[in-house]
Amino acid sequence: MAQNAKQVPEGKVLRFTGGERLSHWVHAASYLILLFTGLAVMSVTFRPVMAIVGGIDNARIIHRVFAVVFVVIVGLLFFIGERKHHWSWLRDVFVWTKADVMHVKAFAVEFFGGHGNYPPQAKYNGGEKINSLITIFGTVFITLSGVIMWFPHYFPIGLVRLAYPIHDLSMIFMTAALIGHIYLSLLHPESRVALQGMVKGHVPEAFAKAHHGAWYEELQKEEKS
Repeated sequence: MAQNAKQVPEGKVLRFTGGERLSHWVHAASYLILLFTGLAVMSVTFRPVMAIVGGIDNARIIHRVFAVVFVVIVGLLFFIGERKHHWSWLRDVFVWTKADVMHVKAFAVEFFGGHGNYPPQAKYNGGEKINSLITIFGTVFITLSGVIMWFPHYFPIGLVRLAYPIHDLSMIFMTAALIGHIYLSLLHPESRVALQGMVKGHVPEAFAKAHHGAWYEELQKEEKS
């Protein structure tokens, strides 16, 4: 904590490291490109827009290139650089506490502009854990089904047919989560401050105390030790 404090402005708290931010933005950017090109491949309604990239054939190539970026680049960040933060996130979102459940119960109030009544939260609160789990399972299913669709001759025909609806459903769930994520990051009166953490790395202490009180207290203990 003391080492990181030198890099954080007065009154701010380090929320995400450079490696965590890189992983987030690579994942987000590649997913948006995959969504854009995938919709064009899936529906004729979107195909005229593909003139931007030179037509539907180019859209298919771009889709496959960024499918590799989506999986390989983010996957590599779990094994190089600041890998401990990625593994810590992966572990934490699968560990649920009573505080997380209470946050989820109060999330409707939080989502529509209020501040829910819940106990101090860890680095990732209940709502963020749900978003992370949708991202994790959505990524797994969309990747596995995508591989089957890309190389259909290596798989049974029944599995190939099943891959298409799984791919589409994964996209729908992930996109719904993305829309909610964007709303909370850009428009929500209280939580939009969190975007600073993914852009600059740090957030105001007041925000950390209000939304991640348990995590903030841990940071204070580390700083004093």
